[in-house]
Amino acid sequence: MTPNRPRPVARSLRLVTVLATLLLTVTALAVGAGAATNESLTVGSKDFAGAQALSQAYGQALDAAKFDVSFQDNIGATEVVYPALLDGDLDAYADYQGTLLTYLGGEPTGDSAATYKALLAKLEGTGIVASKPAPAVDVNGFYVTNATAKKYKLETLSDLAKVSDKLSFGGPPECEARPLCLGDTSKDLYGFEFSDVKKLDVGGPITAQALEDGDIDVGLLFTGSSVIKPDYVLLKDDKGLQPADNPIALVTKDKAKPAVVTILESVNAKLDSAAYNEMALRVFNDKEDPATVVTDWLQDVGLT
Repeated sequence: MTPNRPRPVARSLRLVTVLATLLLTVTALAVGAGAATNESLTVGSKDFAGAQALSQAYGQALDAAKFDVSFQDNIGATEVVYPALLDGDLDAYADYQGTLLTYLGGEPTGDSAATYKALLAKLEGTGIVASKPAPAVDVNGFYVTNATAKKYKLETLSDLAKVSDKLSFGGPPECEARPLCLGDTSKDLYGFEFSDVKKLDVGGPITAQALEDGDIDVGLLFTGSSVIKPDYVLLKDDKGLQPADNPIALVTKDKAKPAVVTILESVNAKLDSAAYNEMALRVFNDKEDPATVVTDWLQDVGLT
């Protein structure tokens, strides 16, 4: 007697059931993976060209890795943006380690590693995570015109201090409160006493134009992200006021997953002073859109 064989229809139904189960399992895994990679982050930026480019670089690199990124650009200085990060209004933004450490009450130095270590200590318990710093550096620079430098024989900031009561100064609105501008640390080291201090802009076109027009004698510009005209002279910081102000990414602890930090630090690993300066000046001087400038750079260095 020949054994009974499964009917073709029953066998087909079992096969369909198995395939359907496999399909549902794969779909569930795919949905779960998508939910993990599409986590949302709001990336803010400070209010000048270099910082805008940095925040775009961090945000676009995260976006390329399938994170859901939104931007809040040109918010303000550290005094505005860092509290917004603490309050949860932002998930991340770009700052500079020496500047932030000073804001947090620390004392940065010209040593990048030491400054970073001190910053991490200050951030303990705040719920904020800092990426490793980039090699690029952008610091406050005290600039005068060639004519002013020759008239008063200025080469260093110590030279400037001797005649500061005869000269007017222009720079960021918060400069008088900033230790690395005209605040306490600056006073302790150099004792500037300018005849007039004008609140202009953050290393930007208003300060540069005022210096060129003679409306101010000394202008505070950024060494890596301001337009420095050939006629401008950068006075040497002979007493070491300016620290190692390397770019860093700041992220709230709940968003600082290993994948996020890895992406941010991969950006910093490629970000030397030449690349940073080029991007910042394309935004500042050539009036290009920060997002477009950064897209070009990320593609050039293979990060998108």
